[in-house]
Amino acid sequence: MKRSILAAALLTAATVLPSSAHSEEVKDKMHSLIGPFRGIQPYLADEESFLDKDNHDKIESLILSLRKNFHTVEDVPSRYHDFPGFDTNLQLVIDLLNDSSRRFSEGKTSYAWWRLRMLPPSCFACHATYGVKSSYSNQFAVDPSLDPLDKGRFLLATRQFAEAKKSFLAVLQDPEYTFNYDEVLRSLLVITTRNQQTPAEGAEMFEGILATAKLPEEDAHLVSLWIKELRAWSKESQKPGPDDLARGEKLIVSGASTGIDFYQNDVALLRGTALVQQQLDQGAVPQGKRAHALYLLGFAYLQMPLFFAETWAEMYLEQCISEFPGSKDAKQSFILYRNHVLDDYTGTAGTDVPDDVKLRLEELRKKAYGVRSFSGQV
Repeated sequence: MKRSILAAALLTAATVLPSSAHSEEVKDKMHSLIGPFRGIQPYLADEESFLDKDNHDKIESLILSLRKNFHTVEDVPSRYHDFPGFDTNLQLVIDLLNDSSRRFSEGKTSYAWWRLRMLPPSCFACHATYGVKSSYSNQFAVDPSLDPLDKGRFLLATRQFAEAKKSFLAVLQDPEYTFNYDEVLRSLLVITTRNQQTPAEGAEMFEGILATAKLPEEDAHLVSLWIKELRAWSKESQKPGPDDLARGEKLIVSGASTGIDFYQNDVALLRGTALVQQQLDQGAVPQGKRAHALYLLGFAYLQMPLFFAETWAEMYLEQCISEFPGSKDAKQSFILYRNHVLDDYTGTAGTDVPDDVKLRLEELRKKAYGVRSFSGQV
């Protein structure tokens, strides 16, 4: 099945040790990654340097350090292991590093470079999902030789959002990066809606972008829609409360609705997913509504492929099916999951689904509809 490296890390209320102790343990392990992570940045930003034989030993050492240190995170007895998606994301990054290391040692350096380029967005994917505290400094975590675009990407990966915004704003003033404007604008919207939740400041920032940057027509239209929604959000008087799950669902439903111009409400979708995930994080979702919360997140992420990769949606839909087999939400999750997967394998020659994917779909179907399975055969 086609997969992206990005994955979500959904928070629940389960704990084994005090959460502060777990957070410190994970943070300490993550800090051990910063040295090699910073060291490899110039090589990931420049394929020619990565492929240069004179840099082979240095790069191999950095990859091995990343691989070794990231493996230690897997063994931390953290409460995060109880969160749907955390272990999945860990394994995806571990697989990325293992595969890159093996291919690099085999001389397949172009492939290794391509794989490792997915490391920064992998970090940001989880960091954009929940508020992990960090004490990184720009000087320590990001190589100063990087251009503004790559610097912004690595700043996102280390949760330095204010610095990332400055770097991305510089990118938008340089026409050489025109084809990267879409990525930069969407990164700025995620920071505004998910991490900082500052709609008035966000609207002002995007208005400044429209006034000073020469955006392509399509990008300028999207930004104008975001400004409108951010301004409306900034005037709302609602405060966080026990009805946040219902508010999140309302935002997701309204955000997914498109008119005749086919534009969805990106701001509403991002706000809605943030509210639902915060409720799960705080343990505020009653067990009877947890299945629906998981389904809502899977549904919402399917609407936002340009913000988050397809793996996010698949993960939440699978989690709903696994935790609540036979439920209405599990059945709905399967339908969304199946349609999404079939769409991946549909082309001009029709639909051609590999046998292992067919088997997985059948397993999920049976579980979703509460059908007992006595063998692994279809």
